[in-house]
Amino acid sequence: MSKGFAKVALATPLPQLDRLFEYRIAESLGETIAIGCRVRVPFGRSKQLIDGFVVEITDAPDYQGELADLSEVVSSAPVLKPEVYRLCRAIADRQAVAIGDVLRLAIADRSVAVEKGFLAERQQATDTHQFQAAEPAKSGSRSAILVEPRLKTLGAGRFPAWVALLLEQARAKLSLNQSSILVVPDFRDQHLLLEAAKILGLDAVVNYSTELAKSKRYSAFLEVMSQKPTVVIGSRAAVYAPSHDLGLIAIWDDGDTNHLEPNSPYIHSREVALIRQSQLANCDLLIASHSRSAEVQRLIEIGYLIDQSESFDRPKIAVSQEGFRIDGLAYKTIREGLITGPVLIQVGAKGNSVSVFCEACSARALCKDCNGPLWVDSKGAPKCRWCNAFNLDFKCRDCGGKQLNRGKAGATRTAAELAKTFAPVKVIESTGDVRIEKVDAKPALVIATPGAEPLAAEGYAAVVLLDCQNLLARDNLRATEDAVRLWSNAFALMAESGKGVAVGIAGEFGQKLAFWQQAELAAAELASRRELAFAPSVRMASVTATRETLDSVKTAISGIESVKVLGPLASKEPELMRILVRYDYSAGAALASELRAQVLLHGASGVRVNPKNGRASRPIRIKMDEPEVI
Repeated sequence: MSKGFAKVALATPLPQLDRLFEYRIAESLGETIAIGCRVRVPFGRSKQLIDGFVVEITDAPDYQGELADLSEVVSSAPVLKPEVYRLCRAIADRQAVAIGDVLRLAIADRSVAVEKGFLAERQQATDTHQFQAAEPAKSGSRSAILVEPRLKTLGAGRFPAWVALLLEQARAKLSLNQSSILVVPDFRDQHLLLEAAKILGLDAVVNYSTELAKSKRYSAFLEVMSQKPTVVIGSRAAVYAPSHDLGLIAIWDDGDTNHLEPNSPYIHSREVALIRQSQLANCDLLIASHSRSAEVQRLIEIGYLIDQSESFDRPKIAVSQEGFRIDGLAYKTIREGLITGPVLIQVGAKGNSVSVFCEACSARALCKDCNGPLWVDSKGAPKCRWCNAFNLDFKCRDCGGKQLNRGKAGATRTAAELAKTFAPVKVIESTGDVRIEKVDAKPALVIATPGAEPLAAEGYAAVVLLDCQNLLARDNLRATEDAVRLWSNAFALMAESGKGVAVGIAGEFGQKLAFWQQAELAAAELASRRELAFAPSVRMASVTATRETLDSVKTAISGIESVKVLGPLASKEPELMRILVRYDYSAGAALASELRAQVLLHGASGVRVNPKNGRASRPIRIKMDEPEVI
């Protein structure tokens, strides 16, 4: 006997299964099944069951034919809230992917032991929350803030001003019994927020870090899902957190590439937040940073975000002409800073040498496996920047030479050279390979790569930026924007009386940085993108597939208004090509729909095996917002 019918979303990336399927609910399952719970269902002639989530329970089915029985309720815990499902559905439609690709980001992996404890507590409590979505009473605000580049005192510690801002906003929402989600780029920022929240005695803070063990991650997920206000602190996956009565989503430093999901659905946490805030939660949205991304600048210029930045005293920054890597101004600033405290030296790259060349003919040393450029790591070993392979048996392709000459110094060699110059001062090296999050207030030289700068207890007495031209000269559309962001974040670590120097970026651009004209720099960057018709003035998608498949895709999308196809172009993957698709924001839904149709059309016949790992890969890879245009 049936206890109704369930509509199930299958947790699979297969595009042909990206819709709701109906199943009969057996009477034996009627007491355990609930909207949002995990189930296993049969599909087709396969004997293997497929995982899924119950999205709806009805008395009568929509499908008039014979329906299969739902096989198993894995757990009665309703882990997929209706609001989160609608968010995942909206993202899947926007990005032209299957909802299964989004569900894996939104729902933490299950831990049976943790879930049993959660269900036991839930049964004993008076909380009978059925996870029904409530309609928001009013629309929330959407704002962007350029945060003061200063350290502030919180309790017994000194923290960046942005930490205080985000926690103040979250505390205000807690006072209204509302939840907050604070999304930051990486572990360093998460640790700062968690530490400051503990010092401030902020209640209901949930560590949503992806670094946690599986059981702790699932425990955090279930805690957020309960019917109580929480403050979620995590990286890009936190933006999907099933928070109760969400009052705020805050994104810190949206220009950081860590906010971009590297796998399908290839979406930025800022875009997820915009969708969730405007279409589902109607909560407040805050995007805060020291510099401003071109995307945020565009949203401000069209009036979608309100600039709520407040005036503050600009940091003391000087710039110098391009010349010596460490010029007289830089040496003077370092020497004077070491009298009172630690000095931060930001360098362009890690290792002994940023690049290497053949000693005999001066040709650039290239990887034997993938033809990528070589560099020398901190242990003196030549490695490839593309595939990370060691090239200990290097042989020049031009002349056959086997000896290498080092190019520009990386962090390790810079540290060694400065240690000799400023002996006996302590030298600390901090890179992506060496995790150093904090240093004390004693005089020391801290050599760090961009993004790996430790926090000094009382702020840095001086901050010196080296290799500025290298960052600006990268073959990347976002080179200038990224450089300004990395430099701004470094200068923000200075003490109140600290001094900053940027070596090699004089002129109008350098003066705007020195006067902390972040809004003007962002406006100029957006204007240049608009002139060239690059994102974010328009959207840029990419489609990667075989040449034959791309020809079919180009024909299918050519009739959509505002769509312009560029290519095909060479891809990093053998036997595959890539096209770029330029289109207006208004054409996004139509383009995504047509691309999904193309994936379905070529999905069954175009499956290929990756020659490197032997895994089956998708016949068409779609990125609706391609970050690597150049």
